Amino acid sequence: MTNREQLIQELEQAPDDLVGIMLDFLHRVKVTRQTHPLAKFAGILSDTEAAELNQAIASECRQVDVDEW
Repeated sequence: MTNREQLIQELEQAPDDLVGIMLDFLHRVKVTRQTHPLAKFAGILSDTEAAELNQAIASECRQVDVDEW
């Protein structure tokens, strides 16, 4: 089942007030993706590339050497 199919299935079972909230959220996301300066970079990494980048950040960038200073 695709994400779209799963979302449609979930929405069909959701109460009307939740469907309204989700619709409002979707509209806000669409507008933000069109106008945000970083939007052009959304989705450019594959899942593998994103995982590798997360691993590199976790192992290299979050290290503090208390004896360095």
